[in-house]
Amino acid sequence: MLSNRLLMRKGRIEVTELYPTPYFLVCEQTLQQNIQDIASALDLMWPHASIAYSVKTNALPWILKWMNENGVLAEVVSDDEYRLAKLCGFEDRRIVFNGPVKGEEMFSQAVQNDAYINLDSKGDLLRLKKNPPKSAERIGVRINIPPELFVEGDIGYQEDGFRFGYSKENGELLQVVQELRELFCNARFGLHTHVNSVTRSPEVYRQTARYVAGIIRAYSLEPAFIDVGGGFFGGVPGKPMPYEYIRAIRDELLSVVDPKKTKLIVEPGSAAIGSAVELHTTVIDVKDTARARIVTTDGSRIHIDPLWRKKEYLFSTDAKGSPFSKQIVCGYTCMDNDRIMAFENGPELAEGDHIVYHRVGNYTITFGGPFIKGYPAVYAKKKDGSIVMIRKPMDMVEYYRLETC
Repeated sequence: MLSNRLLMRKGRIEVTELYPTPYFLVCEQTLQQNIQDIASALDLMWPHASIAYSVKTNALPWILKWMNENGVLAEVVSDDEYRLAKLCGFEDRRIVFNGPVKGEEMFSQAVQNDAYINLDSKGDLLRLKKNPPKSAERIGVRINIPPELFVEGDIGYQEDGFRFGYSKENGELLQVVQELRELFCNARFGLHTHVNSVTRSPEVYRQTARYVAGIIRAYSLEPAFIDVGGGFFGGVPGKPMPYEYIRAIRDELLSVVDPKKTKLIVEPGSAAIGSAVELHTTVIDVKDTARARIVTTDGSRIHIDPLWRKKEYLFSTDAKGSPFSKQIVCGYTCMDNDRIMAFENGPELAEGDHIVYHRVGNYTITFGGPFIKGYPAVYAKKKDGSIVMIRKPMDMVEYYRLETC
């Protein structure tokens, strides 16, 4: 299908180029603005800081290379992500290695080459003791945060708590702290904390920072760095801005650390790439059943909703039809639940019309596999307005080669 129509966006008309749909479009200007917003907040409130892009959020090599070229670190959570970051130009010193599944080889490389390493499991501590670095200043300890700190609804794991890190309440955190002190002769090391927030409220980060401040006092720590993770909003009108998160964190930590001596690390994923990506699709069939108007498109819910939870999207269309009561917009797959949205009281969609989904950069471009169809193409709209292909669409010859020995 070809997308070369006019799109209505809040009263503005933009001409799209002639590209086969479906495809993703990354806006470099939006990406740069998102990173600049985070950097400006840090410059204002915690200048001794680093931004580490969460590779899992969108691991497209073009995006990783862009981050590296623009001074952003890479935050990785697997050996494969570590290797990918290296392929995209990141030096080990500019990689933050997180997660519970670090392998022996990459852990050793990270230690030897001075990457940031946040310990998460007993295996991490054993590997560190077997092959300790010369300095502890790039070693961090992830803290398991108690869920009762938060308002019900802010997080999704009230009953069983969070999976990651060492718990203060059962004594494991203190044990790790004591072992690091013995291993490094009381040298400074870092602390890492991140919680999966449903609401992404700055209050979640405030409560987390307050809890960390209590640990710093209780254990008489002087952290080399504090890595507060990511998961906050960015580039979304009406939602909290980066400075609101940094201010909440700073307010709670200032009483226990000196920002000139303790580095702050933030790990944005969604805040960096989420609002910078669109998915362009075309209507390929319209039919009526006894119960509904079904509109099939060449995009899929796979592309824009990896967790299959969303019920509505920010989108635009070039459809010119008269208002129609309800249309069920679906994807191309043979799964009956590949229903993207119920489009109510909008223009009647016809074959060849286009739907563009906005702010869909999180866990989309590289999350899914070649299910039924191969990966869509990805284009980037550069700051000068030019558009370049940064990933070609996957064909079945490539897939065959990938899946055969």
